[in-house]
Amino acid sequence: MNKHESVDRQTIRARELLQDESLALEMYQYLTGSPKVQSYLRSANRMAVSRLGYTDHGPVHAEVATWYALKAFDILEDTFKPNVVAEGIGDVDDARLIVLASTYLHDIGMVVHRNEHNQAAVQLANEILESKLDNIYGDPGKATDILSFIYHGIYAHDDDTQCLTLEAGITKIGDGCDMTKGRTTVPFQQGKVDIHSVSAMAIENVTLSKSKSIPLQITVAMANPAGVFQVQAILEKKLSTSGLKDYIDIDVEVNGDRLVLSHVKRLFRVEMAQPDDALSIAEKE
Repeated sequence: MNKHESVDRQTIRARELLQDESLALEMYQYLTGSPKVQSYLRSANRMAVSRLGYTDHGPVHAEVATWYALKAFDILEDTFKPNVVAEGIGDVDDARLIVLASTYLHDIGMVVHRNEHNQAAVQLANEILESKLDNIYGDPGKATDILSFIYHGIYAHDDDTQCLTLEAGITKIGDGCDMTKGRTTVPFQQGKVDIHSVSAMAIENVTLSKSKSIPLQITVAMANPAGVFQVQAILEKKLSTSGLKDYIDIDVEVNGDRLVLSHVKRLFRVEMAQPDDALSIAEKE
C-alpha cells in the first residue's frame, strides 16, 4: 500500500501484515475468534459511543489500530530493535505478538468506564491471555515475560503515560492513527457536534510510509483545515509520550495540497514536558 491509497476502516484486516505460521498470527486468530474478546469489544463500544458519545472503541477500532501498529512495526523494525529482542527475552515474532495483543486489547477496559480504562484493560487482558500464552510458549516463565510486555503496552496507551518499550510506543502510534471520519460518524450523526467531531469528520485518510530523512512518515489527508485540531489534540499528544516523537514526521494534506502546520494558527496547543523516565530508543547496529 502506498502513501496515497485509501485505508478503508470497515474492510482492513491486520491479518494481511502477518506471516503464515507465525506466533503473532496464532494470537491474532485467537483474539479475533474469541467470543469473550469480541463481546468485550462490543460492550466497550456501547459504553464509548452509546453512553458517552465518544468515537468508536469497538471491534473495528481494535482491528484498525492493530493494522496501523503492525504497519508502523514493519517500518520501524528496519531502524530499531524491539525491547523484547534487545533485552534477550524473545525474537521479532515475539515482538509482533506483543504489539498485536496490546493494541487489539488496549480499549477493552471501556466496558468498566472511560476513567482509568487502561488499568481495567490490563486486568481483563490477564484472563484472556494467560492460558493462551502458556499454550503458545509451553514455558510459564517465557509466557509471563511476554505477558508483562503486553501489560505495559495496554497500560501505556493512555495519553499521559510514558511508553518505556518500543513495542508500547508502536501500540500508541497504532491507536493514534485511527482518526479518520469513519471513527466518529455515529456520534456525529447522533448530534455530537463539537470541535472533536467536526475535526475528525474532516480527516479522509491516514497513511504510514518510510522516509529518507526520518524512520516513519505519517501522512494525514483531510478535506478542510479543521482536521488540524485532531492531529494536534490526538495524534501529536500520543506521539509526545510514545518515546518515538523524534523519529516521526507528520505530513498534512488538505485536498491534496501540503499544509505546513507551523503556518496554521493552533486550534489546540498540546504541551507536555518530557518525563525523566522517557524511553531511550536503541537504534540497530
